[in-house]
This record gives sequence, structure tokens and C-alpha cells, in this order.
Amino acid sequence: MSETTAARKQELRTAISAQRVQRKAQPGAQALLDESLLSATLDCLAHFGVSGSVAAYAPLPSEPGPADFPARLAAAGHKVWLPISLPNGILAWAQADGATRPGALGITEPSGPRFNSNVLKSCELILAPAMAVDVRGMRLGKGAGYYDRALAGLEVPVAAVVYDEECLDAVPHDPHDVPVSAVITPSSFKVISRA
Repeated sequence: MSETTAARKQELRTAISAQRVQRKAQPGAQALLDESLLSATLDCLAHFGVSGSVAAYAPLPSEPGPADFPARLAAAGHKVWLPISLPNGILAWAQADGATRPGALGITEPSGPRFNSNVLKSCELILAPAMAVDVRGMRLGKGAGYYDRALAGLEVPVAAVVYDEECLDAVPHDPHDVPVSAVITPSSFKVISRA
């Protein structure tokens, strides 16, 4: 990663984090956005014909999605896999079955059996948290590379989940960054054209 790209990524993360803190200070407005985001997510799942397994995440308070995002996806009939942060930027995955425990980085995680990222091959769609995404599907994460490692080499469609103003014309990226197939926002979902 070049120093220039790293600096641009961090600057963008800082700006978006500040916006998210402001949004969090208006819980009623954020709740409405998150309900719309759930609806757009279900529309996206239907578009991709997802009837079985999906990988998702348990949103932190400032992240897009309702607090019960995994449970509501499961209630819609999906087997939901959630990430577990391990040392060295590695993700493990466990099925969302209602039983949880506090995890690393302040993220609640399922307490069931853990699997490595090969379990993602069984998913029909991966819902990935993001700070921003651009028109080419380049996703900006939080900077630790957890998802880039987990998604490398997968042939499963990935949808980045962001708020509308986090959809940008361009996001700084590096060669190892993995583009997404779709972007989900409170207003809609959009499949990214690779043409």
C-alpha cells in the first residue's frame, strides 16, 4: 500500500466516522434509516435469489443496520453466518443462532462452533460492512484488512452495506482490495456493473 493511498483512506475513514457519530446522536433518524436499510437488504437478497445461507454482521451502534440485523435476516428464513475477529486480521465464522458473547473489538459474536472463511463458499451472498463504496464497487473498510483476507479468491457475490452519502464516485484503493458486486443503502440496492 502506498503512503499516499493509505493517507487518503485514513482521511476518508475519519470524515465518515465523524458523520456516523453525528447520526448516532439522532437515534430516531438513524432507526428509520436502518429500517429502510433492512428492507433494501431483503430486496437485494431476493434479487440475487438467496434462499439459504448468507454472511452478515452484527452492527456496532454507528454502523449501518439495525441492532438485530442478523436475527431479522434469520427470521426471513436465512441461515446467517457472522464474523468473529481473531488475531492477525483473520476472521472466523459462526452461525447466528441467538446465543452470543462479547467478542474482540467490542463486537458481539455468536457462541457456537467456529469455522474458517471457507464456510463463505456455502453462502449465496455476503453482506459486508463498509465505510464507503464507489461506483466501481471498491469498498473502503475500517483498515485492518479482515474482509479483504476473507473475501480473497471467493466467487460469491458481495454487497457492501453503507448509508447513502457513503456512496462515492471514487474510493482510494490498492491492488489487493476486493470489489463488491452490489451496494445496499437505505434508499435502495444497486448491482455494480463490471462492463
